Amino acid sequence: MQHFSENFEDLEKIEIERPNTQEILNLHDDLISKIKSATSSEEASEILKRFFRLTDTVSTIFNLIYIRHSCDTRDQKYDELSTLIDEFGPEINVKSNEFIKALLASPFIADLEKEFGQYFFDLQKLSLKTVSSEIIPDLIEENKTVAEYVKLIAQALIEFNGQKYTLSEMGKFTTSVDRETRKNASEAVWNFYEKNDDTIGDIYDRLVKIRTRIAHKLGYQNFLQLAYDRMHRLDWGPDDAAIYREKVLEDIVPLSKQIFNRQKERLGYQNDTKYYDYKVFYKTGNPIPDKDANGLISAAAEMYENLSPTASKYFNFMVSHNCMDVVSKPGKASGGYMTYIPDLKTSFIFSNFNGTSGDVDVLTHEFGHSLQGFLGADYIVPDYRSPGMECCEMHSMSMEFLTYPYMQNFFGKDTEKYLYSHTCDAITIIPYIVIVDAFQAYVYEHPDISHQERKAYWRKLEKTYLPHLTYEDNNFLASGGYWMKQTHIFEVPLYYLDYSIAQVVALEFFIASLKEPQKTFEKYISFCKLGGTLPFRSLLKAADIANPFDGDTLKEVATNIMKYLNTFDLTKIDS
Repeated sequence: MQHFSENFEDLEKIEIERPNTQEILNLHDDLISKIKSATSSEEASEILKRFFRLTDTVSTIFNLIYIRHSCDTRDQKYDELSTLIDEFGPEINVKSNEFIKALLASPFIADLEKEFGQYFFDLQKLSLKTVSSEIIPDLIEENKTVAEYVKLIAQALIEFNGQKYTLSEMGKFTTSVDRETRKNASEAVWNFYEKNDDTIGDIYDRLVKIRTRIAHKLGYQNFLQLAYDRMHRLDWGPDDAAIYREKVLEDIVPLSKQIFNRQKERLGYQNDTKYYDYKVFYKTGNPIPDKDANGLISAAAEMYENLSPTASKYFNFMVSHNCMDVVSKPGKASGGYMTYIPDLKTSFIFSNFNGTSGDVDVLTHEFGHSLQGFLGADYIVPDYRSPGMECCEMHSMSMEFLTYPYMQNFFGKDTEKYLYSHTCDAITIIPYIVIVDAFQAYVYEHPDISHQERKAYWRKLEKTYLPHLTYEDNNFLASGGYWMKQTHIFEVPLYYLDYSIAQVVALEFFIASLKEPQKTFEKYISFCKLGGTLPFRSLLKAADIANPFDGDTLKEVATNIMKYLNTFDLTKIDS
């Protein structure tokens, strides 16, 4: 099996060999046999550590293949390797679970729990519920079906003004200050989805049915709880999410309405404001970075040098070792992500810069993930290096706000514009996220409804949580088609709510940083270092962070953010 060294110089130059799948399975079988025959707690401990090392190496291989494939979905070598790991990944999961079953049956389990922590074993017990050999064909089919959607979106080219652009590249036109340009650009983008309505609807229908079939085989009533268990949500579930959605409706939606109403007044369209107009926050245009991609990276390096020696150290490492691919290009997968590569001991940032303020958002966001990846790397238990998804997003979203004092580096004269609009976006995105979550919960509770019924339910949710949106000029969106561009719905079901929970915590960090910036950043670093050593509620308590689910946290955050927004003089910003 291929091995890697943390002493690499350039990530892009690392050659990836085709993994020997049989060798990897044999290595797992060997560890399964050894843990069953261990004669002492010391021997069992060493075998478990070997299992961790094997897990790290397999993760490294899989992550590198994923990176190369997402950077260019047209590359035949990595397209084939991506297909291979889609097919082979479920087999690895089953073998890992066989090892964990043997581990949990060990007579030395009490000593191992003392050494590695009870939480690790709680996580393993939960994981065992989500995989079995019986569902391997279904998991393979699920992976391949997701890949159909990813390729369709990644390879889309939109004809506009005599040129062809990726969906990401169209962002600079859909946010144009010229109303006719953004109208035509928005229509061009949505025409792509409308033309592929049946195809995308079929992909999602198959995914819903595959996931429901998996859930039934594993003994679940439906996929909803299985999705939570897959994400290791040990101390909260669908009922908590439902209550949280109601709190958002009560405490956040009214503030969101105010923000959108102010936007309508600024733009001057009043009741004639169209869905594509909300892409422009100011009548004078959105804030735009005053640098190209290289300039943004250099500005970020300078920012982190002033903000934190720790952050600066790791950001510079990523730049010097080519651990970022940030510019949009044909064939590149959509979106942005960070992934940690265990054997190389580095984070990697993937994004699609397109000349909008989102370039700065994604750079700070994904580096928040990356910094936590570096700070949690020393835990020997892989599960302890990074927390559950809801807490992972706290690191990234908080970084977006903790870097506010340095936004002059990126936006120059547009800095005030950025600070106000970014804060507003942080509020108005929460109801949208809740729609995505409520939509998926309903779909997986009603897996047999039609594509048209799914679209109708989406539109119903929009009218509840985002009542300002009207689609008189777009029949596709009026029928409820917007959700088809949300990749999380296809790739990581029921994950998206985590962004909303994390956004609230990020705003908590931001509010605190307005009074004590240095102390707040130190608290943030300490939070990152905790990694995933505790479940969600316990982790927040250990970090002294108010839980968005509890009490009046949402209401207090909304009140404080409104106070901050009222400090801006919009007549000066938008002139």
